[in-house]
Amino acid sequence: MSATQQHLFVELSDGWSSEIDIRQTTGGRYAGVAELRLRGLKRGVLVFMQQPSLDAAVARVRLRASQFARERLSLAEARTGARAS
Repeated sequence: MSATQQHLFVELSDGWSSEIDIRQTTGGRYAGVAELRLRGLKRGVLVFMQQPSLDAAVARVRLRASQFARERLSLAEARTGARAS
C-alpha cells in the first residue's frame, strides 16, 4: 500500500501540537495518523483518509486538530462551570 512514509511535527495553537505519520500510497495520495498533544501530553489520535497532496493532508490534520482542541476546551469549561455551581 505505501510508497513512502514521512514523520512530521506540527505546532498548533494554545499549547497543542501533533506528530503525524503520513504515507503516500502507490496511487500518489496521502493518508495517516496524527497524535494530538497538549503541552507534550498525548490527548488524542486522528486518522485521516487519503488526501490529494501532502499539503492537503497537513491542512486536514490542522483543521481536525483545531476542532478537537476546541471541543476539549468546551468540555473542560463545562466541567469547571458545573463545579462552580
